[in-house]
Amino acid sequence: MNNSKNDFKNFVKNKKVAVFGLGVSGLSAVRFLKVLEAKIIAINSGEIHTWAKGGVLDYLTLNDCFSENDPHLKTVLDGIDLVILSPGIPRDHPLLNSLIGTLADKKIPVWGEIELAYRYLEMTNQLRPIIGITGTNGKTTTTTFLGEMIELDHKKVFVGGNIGVPFCDYAYDVYSKKEQADFILLELSSFQLESIDHFHVNIAMILNLYQNHGERYTSIEDYGQSKFNITNRFTNDDLLIYPEDFTFVADWAKSQKGKKKTINTQYPVSEFDLSKFKLPGIHNKVNLNFILIAAEALGLSKRSIQASIDTFGGVHHRIEFVNGLVGLPHFVAYNDAKSTNWDATITAVKAMEGMKGNLYLVIGGKKRGHGDSLLPYLDFLKDRVHSFYLIGEMGEEIEAEIKGLVSYQVTGTLEKTVEDLRVNKKDEQGIILFSPGFPSFDQFKNYVHRGEHFVGLLQK
Repeated sequence: MNNSKNDFKNFVKNKKVAVFGLGVSGLSAVRFLKVLEAKIIAINSGEIHTWAKGGVLDYLTLNDCFSENDPHLKTVLDGIDLVILSPGIPRDHPLLNSLIGTLADKKIPVWGEIELAYRYLEMTNQLRPIIGITGTNGKTTTTTFLGEMIELDHKKVFVGGNIGVPFCDYAYDVYSKKEQADFILLELSSFQLESIDHFHVNIAMILNLYQNHGERYTSIEDYGQSKFNITNRFTNDDLLIYPEDFTFVADWAKSQKGKKKTINTQYPVSEFDLSKFKLPGIHNKVNLNFILIAAEALGLSKRSIQASIDTFGGVHHRIEFVNGLVGLPHFVAYNDAKSTNWDATITAVKAMEGMKGNLYLVIGGKKRGHGDSLLPYLDFLKDRVHSFYLIGEMGEEIEAEIKGLVSYQVTGTLEKTVEDLRVNKKDEQGIILFSPGFPSFDQFKNYVHRGEHFVGLLQK
């Protein structure tokens, strides 16, 4: 096959492609497949009228859209050539299970949006060095920080993936001759890494690994194996950076191809000046150590690296300092709305150590179904947290565990939490930390929505 844009287009043109899941990545895949002239079938949960106006009708008609429960869907999918599966949908979903014989017998591929974009760049000889960052916590901060560092070195970088900008957006822009980067930098979730095949990163980071996504994985081993897919296509020229003191990760890494560099997450060190480093907590110095190894491998100048260290202010919703509190003159507040597991919350609490005043921790959200209990972390938290505010679906379950053991209130919502603080704590000196430890979907569209809501309540 000749490597050209038209060859990949011909590879997809008039092929019957089902895009299952119409979130941000699914819509990006639809847009890209549309310019490639694929025959697209859009599938999503719920009634069509509730989701079709979310953007898919910019590219398709209602006749191309189907609910996952449509009894005619199996007939519609007859003769399917390719499935693009959104990361939020597990590969053992009943709809895929009902088709698995067909998919397996005919070897119909099930790709994620990451794989679709990669295949285009691979087949058209437009790949650039790819840095892939995964792990349980710290992915977004590390990805954003390294992206800014690369830009300060006057190189062009695409920053995307799980961070919010789909990889297919980049492929679409390359196809349209709007963009061509020097480097591709991707934050990669375990869900995204389940549905890759040819996808190959040149530098892989696994920042840490804690039990997470109990709704999808029954054990940390299952969860970790999804993360470890990041090196599936590794060669001896590729670089793996991983934490030496996470035994499960370190044992796996020993058997992998490529060059290896390790980080000690208990004792991060740096040859660079950190006097102007703005991010709180030892975990951010650990993330910086990962970044510095990658920066050296990419050939970034020491001047650009130091400038980035001096100026990077962090990312929204990850232990983010909140300016302009109203009605709480002696308080500081931090928005850690991105926290969806206990380890992220523990990290945020550690980052508050040494600050003046009582610490008020706001926790709770949507039940995960696995690893929800606060009790394994209570000894650590009760020595550091003055009082807990419990919100969301998990509020009453957490109350049942901590009743009589610590000071707490079940406020249920962020509105009532902020109201209570203003009425009863306005004369105190303290710290408000919103680090919920659970997903946001019980009360909010996503973690960004809940973080913005929290900040807005404090500032108005």
